Amino acid sequence: MADPHTRTGLVGTGILATDATGALIVRRVLLRVVSGDDRGTEKLLEGGTVTIGSHADADLTLRDKAVSRYHAEVALLSDGVRVRDLESTNGTFFGSSRIESIVLTPAAEFKVGRTRIEVLPADVPAPDVPSEATRFGPLVGSTPAMRGLFGVLERIAATDVPVLLEGEAGVGKSEAARAIHDASLRKEASFAVLDAGSSMPEGGVAETFRVATGGTVVIDRIDQVSAPLASELVRVLEAVERGELDVRVIATSRTDLRARVEAGAAPRDLYFHVASVRFVIPALRDRKDDLPRLIRELAGRLGHADFNLTPEELAPLRAHDFPGNVRELVRHLEQSFAVDPRAGGGSSSGAAERPAEPGESPPAAEPADYSGVPFKEAKERLVDAFERQYVADLLERHDGNVSRAASEAGLDRNYLSRLAKKHGLR
Repeated sequence: MADPHTRTGLVGTGILATDATGALIVRRVLLRVVSGDDRGTEKLLEGGTVTIGSHADADLTLRDKAVSRYHAEVALLSDGVRVRDLESTNGTFFGSSRIESIVLTPAAEFKVGRTRIEVLPADVPAPDVPSEATRFGPLVGSTPAMRGLFGVLERIAATDVPVLLEGEAGVGKSEAARAIHDASLRKEASFAVLDAGSSMPEGGVAETFRVATGGTVVIDRIDQVSAPLASELVRVLEAVERGELDVRVIATSRTDLRARVEAGAAPRDLYFHVASVRFVIPALRDRKDDLPRLIRELAGRLGHADFNLTPEELAPLRAHDFPGNVRELVRHLEQSFAVDPRAGGGSSSGAAERPAEPGESPPAAEPADYSGVPFKEAKERLVDAFERQYVADLLERHDGNVSRAASEAGLDRNYLSRLAKKHGLR
């Protein structure tokens, strides 16, 4: 199992995190001796661990005779600083309490032997480096908002730092979570999704994490978690933090989870376990200049690689707010192609006949002509068309969550997944 302290960030440079304003920072702490013969001695902790003791090989060597050779260990974590006693003779103390292990939030102070040591924040702003790429996994865009997002995603994918993805329904949170996993060193391992908004059997959280050992667990809809499930999640996430479970954690939320915490509507301890790096995926209305590129990409995935729209045809799309975001745009294109399956190749410009405007019901498609088509083939075509529309509507109602959709339809989850893949819906 990998060392949990070296897995959670960028060793040697600090841990990527976001501050209270949402700005990306490099988290570091300064250890400063404030009493005894070594008063004024400092040690910058940028990642991994620092050992404190009287031995010359300790990272922070003290002359205090009450300090053991290897007395304590300090580790920089995504949610604070862990101080752990190394079975010292005279103990490690926080306040008046002797501790074995404790996670402190800077600024704080602890004592080894007769020496007091401060833990001070030394965070620095992370450099703002927009990506040169116009895509990250299935996410596409070239606007400053998306290139800035891709720059963050590229950096955090190389780490194991816990990530909280926030954004409205349909912006691509699930796609971003999968893309982070696929760009990480864990890409060959398990990728599991835990729906925090649904009920789970007792022990279900621990079992999900156990099965995903070495891989990634996405906690979906964490803003809708119940109190009992939140308590179980905290216990499991503490085991991850201690290195007892080797899992990378990504959470998704439609709402501002910090605001819910401050309002008392969400557990504070759960938030700090998942929100080391927290960012919001932009709504489609805030990146309208990505529409041409996004439409070409989505049309290609739907089997219409040559599809394009003229500026006049794009105008109503640019004027629409897209409350359903990219998911709404996908459905709009699906409806347009259902009206004219040949869309994309019927004009010299490569544009389709005018698609239905957003929010407008598309004109009814002409009944299919099965003249001369064998019964078996005609039946297969009709069943395929029904399947695709049924599964698309089902997944739309459940925001793409296969488990909830399968439950409503009375279908096996794996069977529904196969249907969705068969019809290009996942």
